[in-house]
Amino acid sequence: MTENGKKQIPELKEGEQYLKAAYDPEYKSREKPHYVEYMDRAEAGLRTLKLVVFAGMAAFVILAIYGYYLIYQLTRDAAQMTVTMQEMSQTMGTMRPMSDNLAQMNQSVLQMAESVNRIQYSAGHMDRSFSTPMNVMNRVMPWGGERSYRPPTPMVPYPPPLGSGANRGDIPQ
Repeated sequence: MTENGKKQIPELKEGEQYLKAAYDPEYKSREKPHYVEYMDRAEAGLRTLKLVVFAGMAAFVILAIYGYYLIYQLTRDAAQMTVTMQEMSQTMGTMRPMSDNLAQMNQSVLQMAESVNRIQYSAGHMDRSFSTPMNVMNRVMPWGGERSYRPPTPMVPYPPPLGSGANRGDIPQ
């Protein structure tokens, strides 16, 4: 304090970085400052944090590279699929005659089914027409016996041929 009661502000001398009154190294050389222990713990915490951050950054870089690789594979596969689909569409164009041939084969099979149905009906009719005289002959013959009457064979319905309109949705049945 000065003579008039005011506090004197210490001034820095040339080359000094701090006031000697704030920190006197000669006086406190025997003991550590109170903040050194805190700084040691903070430094250890920062080392741990650096390890975590660097590991996270490395993992992010690896995942980013893998993500770009997956996107590249996806675009390449999509391009290959496009080429394959174009080839398939060209091949499908050549299958049109095969489809027509299959329709013609289907019509032929339906006609054969109709013919077999007529044969079945004719055979049943023939069986009925020959059964009466043959039963009489069997009764006369020594090896013959009484046979029971067989009912006539029913006619099995067959599907109408293609293009007749009966199998199309626009004509009611």
